[in-house]
Amino acid sequence: PNCVSFCLFYAIHNIFKEVRRSALITLSRCHMSTKEEKPTLAGVNVKTRKRNIVIPEDPGSFADAVVTLCQDASDSLNLEADLEAAAKALDGAELEYSRYGDILFQVFFVGGRLGTGAQLAAEDKMRLSTNIMACEPTREAINPYFKLFQTLTRRRPFLIRGLENTLVKLLLSLEFFDEVGRKKLGIALALTFSWKIGVVPSNIFAALLNDRLVAKGTVMEVMTVFFQEFLAKDTLDDLVSILSKANIANRLVDFAPPNKRVQVDFHQLLRVAGLGALVDWDVQREIDLRVTELQEALTEAITADPPIAVAEVLTIAKTKKGENNLPDTEVLRVSWLALMKSINLTGKNQQQITQSVMQKLKSYGKLFSAFATNAKAELALINTIQVFCYEDTRMLKCFTDIVKLLYNAEIVGEDTVQHWYKKGSHAKGRAVFLKDIEPFMKWLEEAEEEDD
Repeated sequence: PNCVSFCLFYAIHNIFKEVRRSALITLSRCHMSTKEEKPTLAGVNVKTRKRNIVIPEDPGSFADAVVTLCQDASDSLNLEADLEAAAKALDGAELEYSRYGDILFQVFFVGGRLGTGAQLAAEDKMRLSTNIMACEPTREAINPYFKLFQTLTRRRPFLIRGLENTLVKLLLSLEFFDEVGRKKLGIALALTFSWKIGVVPSNIFAALLNDRLVAKGTVMEVMTVFFQEFLAKDTLDDLVSILSKANIANRLVDFAPPNKRVQVDFHQLLRVAGLGALVDWDVQREIDLRVTELQEALTEAITADPPIAVAEVLTIAKTKKGENNLPDTEVLRVSWLALMKSINLTGKNQQQITQSVMQKLKSYGKLFSAFATNAKAELALINTIQVFCYEDTRMLKCFTDIVKLLYNAEIVGEDTVQHWYKKGSHAKGRAVFLKDIEPFMKWLEEAEEEDD
């Protein structure tokens, strides 16, 4: 019985297995048939294509939009208030500032887009009547616009480049502006840096070094106004910093027309414009430049190997002094610095340092005596040595010995040393050196009393 039951069960299992397989095959065929039958349109090919949506550049529309926003924001008789309102309106508008930054500033400078010859683009429909070139040629009238520029550039720093480009374009068109227009540009240039907007000085002033414009005198006209207006509110040090960043601090005379490039004439031109402080700085700058050349020449001569004779070193100093019209005080200062550069003090004790300095100073005594020809020069030499010894702590104990040597060699006189001790010493290290030299000063007084 058990065997019969097992056979019956196995037969039924196989029947169900075959029925299940047949059903799965049937379902699969039905599904494939349904998937292949897609609805189609006879004679129509359906294709999917990608399209690039191009936004056309339209600077004219941008300029018109800026003008409209500014005019709509203007609802008072106060320019500064109107410009503040314009800043808010521009900040909230969705305009292509990154693409048309130049045009934004052109609108505020001249009322619209700049064309050739500093003329407005003829095709533009709208003009902004309140603009820099339409206002009074005064700092007070133009200042509100730069307050606006600072606001705009702080919110969108990339607009600084647009301001730079606009200024360059205007400066390259100086010949198309009258005297009043050039004055406004000079004031605008000063305010650009007074407001510290971030404009790169070299990008601006390079445009002014245009031979054609310089020859006509228009560049010097603008630069003079720039100097005057900038120094009216800012310091000479601030101006020098800007000129140095623009790499023009040593070539201001290049902005003058050819017939004014002699240093005397150029400085007179600035003095007439009330720029005496700038002239004094330029004179000192020229002296410093020549002094640096002298120091390099003397250092090279004194440190030469084999050594150059003292007489030859003295000749170099006298030649450079004559060529560059240098004062004796500067020659003495530079000679001392050059002499000290030739002495190696590294690893030496105090006695060795003093001995090395004394020996070198004795060797070049003629170099100092040749230029210490009056009390002023002698005092300048002592103070130069005082400052040097104070700033280099290794030399602190050498000062009195150096003064004694200079006195004994008759390079400095007793009256000069007495004047230095009583009221002529430099502030640096004064207390230290006066106390240290006190015994020598007493000796001088006693020697003078014995002579009497």
